[in-house]
Amino acid sequence: MKISLCPMAIGPYLRPLQGEVMDSSMPEAALDTVKSALTKVSNMGYDGIETATPSVFSCPQEFRDFMDSINLEVLTCGGLTYDELKFGDLKDKIAECKTLGAKNVMIGQMPQECAGNYDELLAFCRAMNRAGKILADEGIALSYHNHACDFAKVNGQSHLQIILDNTCDKSVFFELDTHWLQSGGAHVISWIKKTAGRVRFIHFKDYGIDEYSDTNWLECTHKLWMEIGQGNLNWPGIIEACKEAKIEWCSVEQDVVRRPGFEASKISVDYLHSLGIGAKR
Repeated sequence: MKISLCPMAIGPYLRPLQGEVMDSSMPEAALDTVKSALTKVSNMGYDGIETATPSVFSCPQEFRDFMDSINLEVLTCGGLTYDELKFGDLKDKIAECKTLGAKNVMIGQMPQECAGNYDELLAFCRAMNRAGKILADEGIALSYHNHACDFAKVNGQSHLQIILDNTCDKSVFFELDTHWLQSGGAHVISWIKKTAGRVRFIHFKDYGIDEYSDTNWLECTHKLWMEIGQGNLNWPGIIEACKEAKIEWCSVEQDVVRRPGFEASKISVDYLHSLGIGAKR
């Protein structure tokens, strides 16, 4: 299993012009910032990264050429809107994926109107089936990413179970997230086994408890997004389940960090290497 980085922890380094007033010197400096960040990711030992083409590159081919030069693969090429799922021809997304060598497009969450609404959830499934077929015909996976809210129940079943039961097993896949499975009260390893064959890429994210939580009011216990191996999840068991399910990639993601992003990302990849996964270990 290879290791990718879903770069929330280092996001500002990949979007250096966001919110800035550009002057004539900024685009070149911004490009250098992004290239430096991506090179650090590769040198840490990551095999890939999840990102569409950063805006500082002139085109996807320029981005691909740079990524090849630093031996870093592009795993996931952004996502799709609900309207794109329902109506889009997806030609631009397919073209970018093929240029970058990306094999995955991610749906980051269900639309708000689907929450608690069975009929809307089925409509969302139909839209994913439609888009998934278009992408699958081009050798690209459409993967749905879960959050804790996916385990709220509708008609006696979790949203995620309904999505699993009502999407095509040959064209709609799942990018399970270990932290959000745990946060939703689900059993991480059981869901990896349940979705075997429909998960090619999985988000690895540890789950911890804030040491400063108020012990006088137990309902105020605060969860933390932790570096891999620093929280409470059973990583040897999770990795073994992933191997049994023939999952090709794990992607390290940390929504909130309490130390510098590159330091946090390095702790995670080093721990995974210590467990024997990753092409660069």
